[in-house]
Amino acid sequence: MSLEYDFEVEGDLLIVRTSGYDDDINEAVAYGEAIIKNCVENKCSRLLMDETGMTEVLDIVSQYQMVQRLRPLVPYQLSVAIVANPDHYEDISFGSMVAENRGIKVRVFTSMEDAMKWL
Repeated sequence: MSLEYDFEVEGDLLIVRTSGYDDDINEAVAYGEAIIKNCVENKCSRLLMDETGMTEVLDIVSQYQMVQRLRPLVPYQLSVAIVANPDHYEDISFGSMVAENRGIKVRVFTSMEDAMKWL
């Protein structure tokens, strides 16, 4: 497995810390499904994804496909803040834009502090 991640719940906030590399669409979708499932099970309305430890991210075509596959599973009330490794900010921002265009409330940051303020 190329992605490693763990979950922490603080009230209505799910924090996901992720490291490794993201180069397989099916693994990325499974990662997204695990996060969404954890949010639903813990009744979290806010999601903070710390992806600063990631060394590679999906290409833009795969990001588009991932959002298309995960969108039907995302609870409408979920707010998602992604803290990106600055080297991947632009790439992750593309996936974020695709998700926003499909009604998901999501923003990408390079600062944990800014992400928490937004949430």
